Amino acid sequence: MEWKPEPPREQIALDSEPYDRWVSPIGASMAEFHRSQDGYLLRFLGQADFEVTPDDQEGDHRIVGWPVPGAKPEQIVNLYHNAIQPLLGNHTGGLFLHGSAVSVDGEDGAIAFLGLSRGGKTTLAGSFAAEGNPFITEDVIDLVKRDESYWLQPKRSKLRLFADSARFLLGEDTPIADKNTKQDVEAGDVLPFAREEVPLRQIYILGTDHRAPLQIRKLALQEALSALMPHAFLLDVEDKARLKGHFTRMADLVQDVDCFALDFTRDYAELPQVRAAVLASFAERCLKSD
Repeated sequence: MEWKPEPPREQIALDSEPYDRWVSPIGASMAEFHRSQDGYLLRFLGQADFEVTPDDQEGDHRIVGWPVPGAKPEQIVNLYHNAIQPLLGNHTGGLFLHGSAVSVDGEDGAIAFLGLSRGGKTTLAGSFAAEGNPFITEDVIDLVKRDESYWLQPKRSKLRLFADSARFLLGEDTPIADKNTKQDVEAGDVLPFAREEVPLRQIYILGTDHRAPLQIRKLALQEALSALMPHAFLLDVEDKARLKGHFTRMADLVQDVDCFALDFTRDYAELPQVRAAVLASFAERCLKSD
């Protein structure tokens, strides 16, 4: 879907109380979900407001977005692709998760990394890409179930990285526009991108202790389902019918795709060991399935 934002406007105070919020790992409110007369008003604080209204055709929605004055155009486009679209995707029966993914061994399969914001999943995916495992998506896992597999859909061919991660992956002389915000780094020879859909084989949920030693542990089904739920995109947490459908799709996913807890120290020097451990886990799964 082609989309472009409306002219900027200030985020004036709203009369309604949010029915849901997105909160950062340090407790800051990042987004508020409000009900409007005809649909939803999603406020990304200090960035943009999006109005989402059901269209005449079932499953379609009209989306209007207003950036705040001074917001960078690419920042608003990223919000649309990485938040609004997956929110609506799950709302209308799809299966979207917050994470990054890479292709392993050509077309044999993909592995996904799920984690909280600033948890290291994009840098980890970028490090795999730099070592020859092309990245498929950054920030949004879009799955389509077909032929008894979950096919991971390629998204935009860019990684959003903070300055230190961009320079680690691309070199110290990499130009940085703003060292305090994420940079859009396009795919290329150094960071290859997989342009075809790939079946998802494994999911790794990154731990929140950034000083933990390297450990990979397979999750039992109920544990895996609980671990995945915080990484889903939910537009309306009070819509019981849609929540039930979403829960069922997630339960089916953990039945079919192995899920692992992945802990490691967030240090660039540790990434080779992390990649080796993940690839060993992937190879072990392939042996068992043969």
